[in-house]
Amino acid sequence: MSIRTLGIETSCDETAVAVIEADAQGCRLLGEALATRPEEHAALGGIVPELTVRQHLELLPRLTAEAKKKSGNVSVIGVGATAGPGLAPALLVGLSFGKALAWAQKNSFHAINHLEGHLFTPFVSQGGWPTYPHVALIVSGGHTLLVAATGPRARRILGTTRDDAAGEAFDKLARMVGLGYPGGAALEREAREGEPGCFSLPRPMRGMPGCDFSFSGLKNAARLLLEKDPAPATPGPNRANFCAEVQAAISESLVDRSEQALKETGIETFTVSGGVSANRGVLQALKKMSEERGVEFISAGGGWNTDNASMIAAVTARRILDGQDSDWDADADPRWSVAT
Repeated sequence: MSIRTLGIETSCDETAVAVIEADAQGCRLLGEALATRPEEHAALGGIVPELTVRQHLELLPRLTAEAKKKSGNVSVIGVGATAGPGLAPALLVGLSFGKALAWAQKNSFHAINHLEGHLFTPFVSQGGWPTYPHVALIVSGGHTLLVAATGPRARRILGTTRDDAAGEAFDKLARMVGLGYPGGAALEREAREGEPGCFSLPRPMRGMPGCDFSFSGLKNAARLLLEKDPAPATPGPNRANFCAEVQAAISESLVDRSEQALKETGIETFTVSGGVSANRGVLQALKKMSEERGVEFISAGGGWNTDNASMIAAVTARRILDGQDSDWDADADPRWSVAT
């Protein structure tokens, strides 16, 4: 028996709605719609919660209609919305809209952890459900953490960032050399034309005990380097080489911490998801480490690696298939941990 669910994602600046079909074997995307307005936030130097709320309020009705139309206007039996972690005002918009939609359609409603959605994506993007045990690296603009998942509701955080997330570090370092905001994708494009090693930046936390991350030292080192030599802040070979060194430094830090997590747990399946996993340099470095260790490597494919509503719909479907109750009383939790 197959079921259909609708997911809503509003944890930060992206507004997204998706409809999926699922059964005991896995799920597939039927239709999705998403929108963001980075140029408006860029003009203000970053994410502005008040602007984000207005965008969600404006976009959700239209995107819901669009996602439903793309799915063939199929009937759904459950609605899920991100309840955390994230920006509290943005979460409240999606959560309230999701509850109202579910009530109007006489569906069940489910409050979904954004990070649990990311844990699902390496598997559901390939049409299946998560298998256990696995070590998961979630690496995005807002989150960088390693999770040991030994069962559907058995998750332990192995390490997290002590300051900036990796994606945030990419964006801030990109802005230092004039690549704008958000600049992670632009930095990756520049890095393809450069060579790491032409500049010297630290590899944060490499070789340290535990599995935590830290990127503030890298950011400070880059600032001091640019104060002494402003050449990388202008277009050309120097900027490309600087970007290649930044990408190598962050990649090597992610590889080192992930390898430490695999050593500590002895788990032989490693997954990666989140927006930074769309960076080819990062992904190739993590894949190479996994191959060298003889560990199965699974990454989120297609549009599933960035923030999306498909993953929220997928977790919703899994909850319904597992017989879990609705979450009508759930409230937004900006610091909701993925650990159980």
